[in-house]
Amino acid sequence: MRFNPFTSHRLLVNCIIAMFFSACFLSAYLGVLKTYADIQWLDIMGEGGIVLMALVWITVLLISRPPSKVTTYLVIGVGLFMFSATLDLLDEWLMHPAHKWLSWIESLPAPVGMLLTSLGLYYWHQEQYVLNRQLRRREANLREHSKVCSVTGLYKAQYLDLAIKNQLLSTQPLWLGAIDIRDFSHFNSEFGFKEGDRLLREVSELLLMNCRLSDVVCRYAGDCFMVLMPETTEQQAKELMMQIKGALRYCAFKVEGSKKAKFQHVTTALIQGHERNYTGTLTSQLHSQLQQKKHQQKVAQRAHLC
Repeated sequence: MRFNPFTSHRLLVNCIIAMFFSACFLSAYLGVLKTYADIQWLDIMGEGGIVLMALVWITVLLISRPPSKVTTYLVIGVGLFMFSATLDLLDEWLMHPAHKWLSWIESLPAPVGMLLTSLGLYYWHQEQYVLNRQLRRREANLREHSKVCSVTGLYKAQYLDLAIKNQLLSTQPLWLGAIDIRDFSHFNSEFGFKEGDRLLREVSELLLMNCRLSDVVCRYAGDCFMVLMPETTEQQAKELMMQIKGALRYCAFKVEGSKKAKFQHVTTALIQGHERNYTGTLTSQLHSQLQQKKHQQKVAQRAHLC
């Protein structure tokens, strides 16, 4: 989620703008323009780059973070550093011979800013500790934001392959389960893709709720989810999949605009992982097993109707 700095962080944006223009005003009002020969262009490039990067950091913070104590400390801290860097940059064009006190204004904000930034990083560390605990059910001691499904918030197939590869290095028993929502395409056709995405999100949360902390839940493809179960026996894996199947079967999904609840039926499959398995082969075999089960169910359903 991205935030609009001018609505979510209006006060902080105003503070940064005020710092920048205050530095420009002080330097321009009290300074005398240097001659062209006295200007050090290499210093300007270096110090200008520092100011530019400080502004980029502030922009990224404001766009990426919600209003909070951490955001305030980090933005103000980097802002004070930017204020000092801006005065230092303008010194390359302007001289201030009669205003030695301006050097104090130039020097003091930077260490204060670093102190505030350090305080913000300390609170950020505490915040990350809480977030890491919340994400424990979604991650397997790995974090790759590029591999996260934007709809469900679960990791995608590429992340699952990486997690399986790491787990296969262990000698502990490993099982991989697959869960597929039946007739999901019909659900999308009847209620629309918006409701379909909402159903996938609800199913994801239900899967996380019914899995153990050591399990890794990923969205493999479309309406297919996979659960990586490390250090798990065959009996434990079967029981877990039965519990997941039962929880999803009795989940009353309320479709928007409808007074009736929509119940979902799922197809599940299980496969054991061994050290000799390749990651891609393991997931492909499980997916093929799942598709075969779905085909058998459709055949049995047609035979029942006839």
